[in-house]
Amino acid sequence: MTKSTTINLVEFRSLCPVATGLDIIGDKWTLLILRDMIWGYKCLFSEFKESPEKMPSKMLSNRLKKLEELGFIVKKSGITNKKSIYYLMEDKGLDALPVMIEMAIFTSKNYFDYLGSTYTKEARSVMIHNKKEYTVDLIKKYKKFRKNIVL
Repeated sequence: MTKSTTINLVEFRSLCPVATGLDIIGDKWTLLILRDMIWGYKCLFSEFKESPEKMPSKMLSNRLKKLEELGFIVKKSGITNKKSIYYLMEDKGLDALPVMIEMAIFTSKNYFDYLGSTYTKEARSVMIHNKKEYTVDLIKKYKKFRKNIVL
């Protein structure tokens, strides 16, 4: 039994939680934006453009809009510079962190040689053996960053 439903910018292909999750965060770019926010503390469009994957500007705009409409991020205008637009992660975006950590563990386990110096065995070990603490610590650090950011 399948059911196709559209909410905001996402069309859900079925009632399967895995398929629905992929419909929401499974495209080529969405998790990379969230990655840049939580691990790289990026919040400006220009900062996202500096990522090594070189996301096209139109795609970045579309994904930021999608993430905002789905409640993963919030967009705020700068106070000191009205032209600056800041993208900040909401709790729903932070809820995607365990998925990203599991992906990193899977990739490091199965493709470690490909990763080169971008990912160390120590980082993988921390993610695997202290996953809960690692996740809580990252979220705490991001929330502190968000609270202290000067718009």
